Amino acid sequence: MDLLIEFLRHNALMNRRLIWTCRGPSPEQLGTSVAGTYGSIGATLVHIVNAQASYAARLLDGKPPEPLSQDPFPGFETLEERLASSDLQLEVAAARDQDREIQWTDREGNQLQMPVSLFLLQAINHGTDHRSQVATMLTQLGIQPPAMDGQPIQV
Repeated sequence: MDLLIEFLRHNALMNRRLIWTCRGPSPEQLGTSVAGTYGSIGATLVHIVNAQASYAARLLDGKPPEPLSQDPFPGFETLEERLASSDLQLEVAAARDQDREIQWTDREGNQLQMPVSLFLLQAINHGTDHRSQVATMLTQLGIQPPAMDGQPIQV
């Protein structure tokens, strides 16, 4: 079993759980933000999706898709489609040689480099951090966030 691929699958499942839960709040509630978080619930969901697509493209030496707009909110179907594509791409990247190095240029123009395995872990950690922020905002609205710790849920 490749643990990194299993972590990516967990990341994908937790993203789907969160998006499913976020279909319930009203558009006004999706605009809720809490100090110390990325932005509103809707903006954070879009950020998670855009970042994951960017990670996947960099790992596969491709050009990231045009980022989805945070305002107006692009809709849950659009988020789910983009995530499904980048979930698959991240697994493909993880199945390749994880010991190779990835290079990219950051927003400030710095050339950066790290092993693919660490870059994949960063993609997972990024999603986890922002899902937690959305869970905090949902809780502030009195909405129970989904279980995102790997525990099974009743269906």
